Amino acid sequence: MRKKLIFFSLFLFFIHSYIFSGNCLNDAKKLHDLQNEIITKAFFNLPPGSWAQHGNIKAIYLGKMVSPKTGLKLRVIEFQGRPAGQLWFKLTKKKESYNGQTYEFWTIAPMEAYLLLGGKLFYISKPLIELFMQGKSWSTIIFEGQILTPPNCENRVTIKEETEIFPGGKKIKATIIESDKNHGKVYCSPDVPFGMIKSVDSHGKPDAMALIDFGFSGGKSKISTDKLKESTLLPVFGGRFGK
Repeated sequence: MRKKLIFFSLFLFFIHSYIFSGNCLNDAKKLHDLQNEIITKAFFNLPPGSWAQHGNIKAIYLGKMVSPKTGLKLRVIEFQGRPAGQLWFKLTKKKESYNGQTYEFWTIAPMEAYLLLGGKLFYISKPLIELFMQGKSWSTIIFEGQILTPPNCENRVTIKEETEIFPGGKKIKATIIESDKNHGKVYCSPDVPFGMIKSVDSHGKPDAMALIDFGFSGGKSKISTDKLKESTLLPVFGGRFGK
């Protein structure tokens, strides 16, 4: 079970967490502008049915739905593959101050999730999501968390653009964020659903969850509302966690 939970935490937060602490002010501004553009186009204004195929996982945006567990109206992404499940989230605004100026940008706040394991659907509460991420770094790009300020230039990044080509001749302008320290890279774009294209490690090896193809219609849910209602709390450490 522990191995599956670790894998799910990676699956749930499929946009890898890169620490941009210590970036110079100009780099931080660029990243925040990019975040706002990605959230606006790749989440906020994304048509229901949009999808992105990342490795063996297909992510589908289902639009806004009312949670059968909490009654909250949230946005939903369903992940189809192994494992399968849903992430229920809201978009929130955060503020950061740099040199006396306040910058406002959008970010994602995961509120609850569902995970299909062994033919059973488990419910994952917000406290449990936070438990999964405890001790891990939230990404400056996309996810909610402490957006690290740039007090110095110890961990610089290089930001550039490149054209990525996908099936059917789809051409996307990707922003590449490269660590000057270890040369790991993140490729992202507001022109693909959910914003993520791929990451490349310090040895130049792309991750297994790289974007293969995408579309803005046709994606459909495979998990019924009845199944969501019947889901049980995910067992953790021999018990059940959250409500």
